Amino acid sequence: MKKLALLTGSIMTFFAGFAQPTWSEDAAEVFYNNCTVCHHPEGVAPFSLMEYSTAYDYRSLIEEYVSFNIMPPWTADSSFQHYFGERIMTEYERNTIIDWANEGGLEGDPELAPPPPVYSGDKVLPGTPDLVLQMPNYMSKATALHDDYVCFAIPTGLAEDRIIKAVEIIPSNRSIVHHCLVYIDEDGSYATDTIGGNCGGPTAEPLIGGYTPGCSPTIFLQTDEFSSGMKLKAGSNLVFALHYPHGSYGEFDQTKINIYFYDEPVIGFREILAGPYLQNWDFELTANELTPVNATIESVPYDLTVMSVFPHMHLLGKSIEAYAINPDADTIPYIRIPKWDFDWQDFYWFKYMQHMPIGSQLYGNGVYDNTIANPHNPSDPPIDVYPGLNTTDEMFLIYFHIMAYQAGDEFINVDSINTIYLNTEQANLPPSEVNVYPNPFDNTIAIEYNLTENAYVSLFIYDMNGRVVNKLFKGEQTPGQQQIIWNGTNDLGVEVSKGIYNYSMLIDGKPYSGRMIKN
Repeated sequence: MKKLALLTGSIMTFFAGFAQPTWSEDAAEVFYNNCTVCHHPEGVAPFSLMEYSTAYDYRSLIEEYVSFNIMPPWTADSSFQHYFGERIMTEYERNTIIDWANEGGLEGDPELAPPPPVYSGDKVLPGTPDLVLQMPNYMSKATALHDDYVCFAIPTGLAEDRIIKAVEIIPSNRSIVHHCLVYIDEDGSYATDTIGGNCGGPTAEPLIGGYTPGCSPTIFLQTDEFSSGMKLKAGSNLVFALHYPHGSYGEFDQTKINIYFYDEPVIGFREILAGPYLQNWDFELTANELTPVNATIESVPYDLTVMSVFPHMHLLGKSIEAYAINPDADTIPYIRIPKWDFDWQDFYWFKYMQHMPIGSQLYGNGVYDNTIANPHNPSDPPIDVYPGLNTTDEMFLIYFHIMAYQAGDEFINVDSINTIYLNTEQANLPPSEVNVYPNPFDNTIAIEYNLTENAYVSLFIYDMNGRVVNKLFKGEQTPGQQQIIWNGTNDLGVEVSKGIYNYSMLIDGKPYSGRMIKN
């Protein structure tokens, strides 16, 4: 009998390894951590993945996109360089989604589902902006053949100089805004231009930041030693340079920018500059050919810290990369995108800031595919293409955020300081059923609630981008007063940065959530 019992146990263990994955116990957590930052009700994606029913309906499409690494969208080669906020699934996460979709998309017990992340509208950065500027409500004049490039000069109304620490550009109609670049015009000489449809903006002026589909807000780094940012002088204008693609005629947009300033005085200020330091406007893309295009700076004249990179091409782009060779002949990798995707562009902020010594050589290399084999080629049959402003033209630009180098910059981990820019403002009050204190907190924070009967409780901590920070608790609890303590660490036991976090919990499937501030 003993042998029989051991055999039976072995068989059950064997088959347990092949249990079908469910939404509640397996897939939901992966979706929440990788997909819902865009796929939530107010997100940029066309449908939400916060609910089981929608994920189930789209499971075949999801399986295909995850299998072919189309989703989550991440085009940079992370073996070439690492960046803050990489959207990359682990092999376990990919297999979980694929297996769940292929094996029926089962829901499982909904009470066992993890609590969902918390999002609030189209605004990502928390807190109240110090300055909000919005362009007039504009109707796109893009025709079937020509795109619409317009510029709006908007006075800041500032009576004194300020230092920018973060900006977020928010279109009111994301479906028609191909990009928006925002420049600083200190003397107010650049005029609004919505007539000719070809305004590219004051490219020689300082660039604050930009919006493209899939981009993130621009957050300048702050540590205990320095505060990096950009100067915005009193009386300046901001110039919004927007691109509305062909086919958007008659639709309206009213893009705005939220700007967050440092409190004065700014301690250890280090000025950041941004621009297309690698660019090429002299090339021809012959029909039915692959064509390389390059740009080079033979000798960098300053000792620089490079904080981000933003490559830009149009529909014929096939691949693009940027790197430097320092005076010791070592390669400094910045970006490599082996499969260019026009629909997913962003400023890539390095996980560690990069030192580019004086005398380095800076290179940008791109390849364009002007053949019928390129499914994104706007011309059939292909025609010769030249540099220009329209989407059917091409561009070769590589933007960088840079500042003067200081010893040790290259050892600063951006992941660990990305939320320090936040004001320690009062948190939103939690639901009355849940008491969270002290809030803000320094070391530990208590989450208290009362249960009238046995209940299954799950409590997760999320950052402001909807990523899981700490799976604090999952399990059955008995009636009575309950208290769960968070010590301000992630799942690995590492202390998290200062900033705002969300708690999200389910009590027998009923959701509760609120904000917490870590000092």
